[in-house]
Amino acid sequence: MSAVILGVEAATKSTPFIAVETIGTVAFAASGVIAAARARMDWLGAIVLALGVALGGGTMRSLLLGQTPVSWLQDPRAIYESVGTAIVMLLVLRIWPSSKFESSTPLLIADAAGLGAFVVLGTQIGLSAHLSATSAVLLGVLTGVGGGIIRDVLTGNKPEVLVGQIYAVAGIIGAVFFVVLKDLHVNTHVAVWSSVALVFAVRMLAIWQSWHLPPAIPAHLHDDDQTGEPS
Repeated sequence: MSAVILGVEAATKSTPFIAVETIGTVAFAASGVIAAARARMDWLGAIVLALGVALGGGTMRSLLLGQTPVSWLQDPRAIYESVGTAIVMLLVLRIWPSSKFESSTPLLIADAAGLGAFVVLGTQIGLSAHLSATSAVLLGVLTGVGGGIIRDVLTGNKPEVLVGQIYAVAGIIGAVFFVVLKDLHVNTHVAVWSSVALVFAVRMLAIWQSWHLPPAIPAHLHDDDQTGEPS
């Protein structure tokens, strides 16, 4: 095993990163089950979606780094956490169908929590692999948004990261903040949890305030194209 891969593994075995990985896995698995319920999938579909969302971003990251077998094949802990979370969520939805877990709010909260956790984890892995700060930020954002893209595609929705949502932007802000704190030699626990909280706060504030990125073309021009009217 290469020195880079050994360094990556060692850098993520400390307590804050183990906790962050668990939070991200559980949160994204839960968001997968909620999305599956909203899409009227069966139990198997919900478990498959939970696994895809929870493991998707990390798989993309591992492949880009040439880290094979990918992390969850070497350490199946994430699989157990994802399946366990999916089963618990399915039981809750079965026993308390009026629990409102199917509503958009729990999905958005779980998604924001998973985004923050995986962005920071992916950024740390990028730094440990001796990538530049810019590349580490991009790797962190990919780790964070990858699972959400898989979830949206499999449930027939446009990926939020592509339709004006303050989603990847929240990840970029948190990843850059984490890199800066690392450069300043801030305590690891402080750097990790403040960065996760920042991503979560930016994402939730964007939802609350309905912040969106501008569309590729103005909305009125798009409407004109749909109606066949000249622009």
